[in-house]
Amino acid sequence: MKTLRRLALFATVCLAAPFLTSSPAAAADRDFCGKTVSGVILDKYIAMGDVSSPLKCPVTDEMTTPDGRGRYTHFQGGSVYWSAATGAHPVWGAVRDKWQAMGWETSALGYPKSDELKNADGKGVRQEFEGGTVYWSAPTGAHPVWGKIGATWGEYGWESSAFGYPASDERDGTGSWTDVDNGQVHTYRQVTQKFASGATLFWIPGGATEGCDGECTGYEVEAPGSLVKQVRVNLPTDSDKFVLMVFPTDAGFRGGIDKAVDGWQEVWTNTPNPLRLDTADEAESLREQYACHAAYASQESDGSWNTGNSWDLESDRPSVSWTYATDALFVAVHKCNWT
Repeated sequence: MKTLRRLALFATVCLAAPFLTSSPAAAADRDFCGKTVSGVILDKYIAMGDVSSPLKCPVTDEMTTPDGRGRYTHFQGGSVYWSAATGAHPVWGAVRDKWQAMGWETSALGYPKSDELKNADGKGVRQEFEGGTVYWSAPTGAHPVWGKIGATWGEYGWESSAFGYPASDERDGTGSWTDVDNGQVHTYRQVTQKFASGATLFWIPGGATEGCDGECTGYEVEAPGSLVKQVRVNLPTDSDKFVLMVFPTDAGFRGGIDKAVDGWQEVWTNTPNPLRLDTADEAESLREQYACHAAYASQESDGSWNTGNSWDLESDRPSVSWTYATDALFVAVHKCNWT
């Protein structure tokens, strides 16, 4: 099932397909409720139970889609769309409403390539399209998932993951980061999507901070504690490593090494474990890096912090021991950037 969903997310709309104005001959045309249903759409309609199905009566005859690639018939309970590449599939309810709002088959989703499917958790449904998949649950509504964000979500387990169902469509925007050496502010493109857990998954084409100077995906969560306010996991596409960005509160910056253990626990309160976290040594290194930043952080004369507004913990750094990571003599030399 996971493979089928992955294919649905990565498929692209084939704009170069030959224009077809009618579905292939199948069952003979039949009239229902004063309208004619034809071809493969008729086959699908009959297979579903025709007027006794959720589609009920047709309200149009078979029509050619505006893009010329397919055919459709509208019914009281939904629509059936056909194209040579995808076959005939019904679309209804909230999924149909979302698809319609996006522009039907001319949208980035393209044509439906599956019927509506019930999810294994029993809490929602999904429908696969040429360009992605629309997921629906009662608390979140219907939202399309596709591309790099969809792939990352899939790696973590789709709707059964810690992220849960998508709670928004993708949003194309910008992010920014400040160079601690010269104070220069850099902006970058960032595509984001909210999920039911409150987490935001993102895709960045490059130009961002640690781990996202090239293309990356990842996720960020709000931390509920008094020492950490946000955690961001950057997953570079050209590496199997990751960067854990921790955004302390003012109390977190001021807490020093005495609050390092409590702060580290807050980091993981809402943060799903990165799948790339492979070894105990990597996990210990991240903990040591966090403690080092807690010990090293100090406030500058302008009110900023010498560590920047985030503590960037890199999974490719080795574990070095708590003493080496936090002792003032060693910290003054490596400044939490040991190799």
